[in-house]
Amino acid sequence: MGTDPHQLVFALQHLSTEPLNEVIEAALRRTDDFLFDRAQVGADGVELTALRDLRRVRGQIAQGFAQSAAAGFRAFSGMAAVEGPAEVVLRLVEDEDLQQQLADEQLIDNLSRLHAQGLAALDARMAALATRASLPGGDNPVGPKALAKAMRDGMRGSELTANVAIALLKFFERELGEALHDVYARMNEQLASAGILPSLEAPAPKPKSEARTAPANASERSADASDDAVGMEGGDSAFFNSLVGLLQGWRQRLGGQESPRAMAGGLGGMPMPTSDVMSVLHRMQKQPSAVLAQALDDDRASLADQLRRELLATAQRLGMAGHDTSLGAADEDAVDLVGMLFDVLMDERDFEPEARRKIGRLLVPYVRVAVKDRRMFLYKGHPARRLLNAVAEACEGNHGEGPQERQLLDQVDGVVERVVAEYNEDLAIFETLEQELRSYMDQHRKRMELAEKRAAEAQRGRERLEQAREIAATDIVAQRNGRELPPALGEFLSHYATHHLTQVILRDGQASPRYADALHAVMGLLVSFDHAELGAPPERLPPLERAALSAILESSGCVGHAAEETLAALHHTLARIAEGDASAEQQTLPTPPPIPAPPPPVVEPLLVPVTQGPTLDFDAEVADQIRALEIGSWVQLTSENGRSEPAKVSWVSPISARLLFVNRRGIRVLVASAEELAAMVKAGRMALRGVDNAFEDSMRQVMGRLQAEAPASA
Repeated sequence: MGTDPHQLVFALQHLSTEPLNEVIEAALRRTDDFLFDRAQVGADGVELTALRDLRRVRGQIAQGFAQSAAAGFRAFSGMAAVEGPAEVVLRLVEDEDLQQQLADEQLIDNLSRLHAQGLAALDARMAALATRASLPGGDNPVGPKALAKAMRDGMRGSELTANVAIALLKFFERELGEALHDVYARMNEQLASAGILPSLEAPAPKPKSEARTAPANASERSADASDDAVGMEGGDSAFFNSLVGLLQGWRQRLGGQESPRAMAGGLGGMPMPTSDVMSVLHRMQKQPSAVLAQALDDDRASLADQLRRELLATAQRLGMAGHDTSLGAADEDAVDLVGMLFDVLMDERDFEPEARRKIGRLLVPYVRVAVKDRRMFLYKGHPARRLLNAVAEACEGNHGEGPQERQLLDQVDGVVERVVAEYNEDLAIFETLEQELRSYMDQHRKRMELAEKRAAEAQRGRERLEQAREIAATDIVAQRNGRELPPALGEFLSHYATHHLTQVILRDGQASPRYADALHAVMGLLVSFDHAELGAPPERLPPLERAALSAILESSGCVGHAAEETLAALHHTLARIAEGDASAEQQTLPTPPPIPAPPPPVVEPLLVPVTQGPTLDFDAEVADQIRALEIGSWVQLTSENGRSEPAKVSWVSPISARLLFVNRRGIRVLVASAEELAAMVKAGRMALRGVDNAFEDSMRQVMGRLQAEAPASA
């Protein structure tokens, strides 16, 4: 056959066609059997109707699947990189469509994890075959994403109910789970024998009897971890490998001076068996260590170091280790990574001291998880990972200031107690507790969303009021046009007229007839003043618009006798000016009724004192990044006293373009412009958060710390 790329693609298609056709036929057959069994006990005939519908379109589905799979190979044989992503069209998704979409995504996720090692090798070889740097998941014609698409294409137009379609997808997933091991192994072998990355290792097909056997030792667990690692993107698996490499390089650079293993009891000692490590950790979980508890309260202490020391010291007390015993490399990685993870989590998150102690009690259980199952570092959907994210979210920024906040902290306390008491290497407890805590947090979040909505509405009201006052004041200045007015007239314009125009803008708008009538009355008062200044007799002064002026006074609560006195004072002032009487300069209006004071300004403890204009020190590119923040984006704010708190972009003003930030309780903590926020970034008082995910964010900061230490150590 040679190494002609098109011939290789044809050979790969030939290798996969028969087993994939068998998969779709088996899935259809099992779905048929499932519906038939249900129809035997069904009283309403729904299952029987569904069975008939399926049998009517079985051939159509199988044919559509085969055609779509073949089209995938034809597209790949073009050896061309896929163009940019297609335009995304947003639309509402019906419940049934959403169910099928979720089942589709779960199929892709499960198959990707199950066949991660063979699929990664096949992707690499096919990318090399196509002379491309990498191969997106959908471009591999036998990848889970392409097979899911082929199944969708096959079912298109079949008019199956959502329940039947989901059942068929589930049976399809089960059949593929068995078949793809052999398909990927044979395709990898075919490409390797043709000289495509021949040295790249790929797993042999797993016997069915061993496919679900639990791993018995650390090396098998590590291999299974690779198989299940694709719950995260492929780049995340590479991230973890880089992280472990940095960690090991850090140890090597430290050598025997202060290396973790040397400190722990001898770099060259016999490594402790993983089973013994798990036994010691089990004991430490049941009997909390005072040393670790003290380290949690000390910001300078390294949890990773203290954890390793305490683990080996406990092993020695139990007679399970000697003074020269060390940890195996894989177990040491797990201990160090979890210790560093919790170090960063405690350093970077706004936890109250009591919450720190609660979360700290999870340290040992999470080391047990990491030693047993390194997928926790690789798989976003790992139950232990999801639970830690939920716990961190519930505690961060929660100072127990209200009954709901204290109840949420109590809920976290119950979760921690159950993990410590019940975790015994079965991850089900993490999944159960995460679901319970998330359910409670969803109820709590509804209250917070209401508070957040009120904060946005209050800010919107403040800004509308500020805008209305500015417009009214500007129009009054324009009407006044530089005139030097006596106190009585100046007071009327600045107090009554400005307040009335502000209220009209808020209620009716600047373009309303009421606003025009008020401005006309103000102009009439000023025209009368102009005639008086020119010496026109008082009886010849242009008349004032009493109805409109009375309406202006009424907005400030000046009505009845008080309004008549105020209008009389205006007439008297104009008459004195017309007569040339200098006492007009001493004429004032009657004491006005108090106008309701505006609400006191909200104290913004996190806002850096800055000044607008050219003296504001900020980076224009950072300001542009802040303007591009979407609603729901998270940042980290730091107050003048050093307290750090997460804050979410809750609302962007259409008036001033300022951003409103709220904390996790939905309470307003900051309103500022993009320029002010960029100045905060430059002052070290604000940082953009890439993700609002405690586990992932902390692991990336661990990576950053190790990278920062690498050149210094070198």
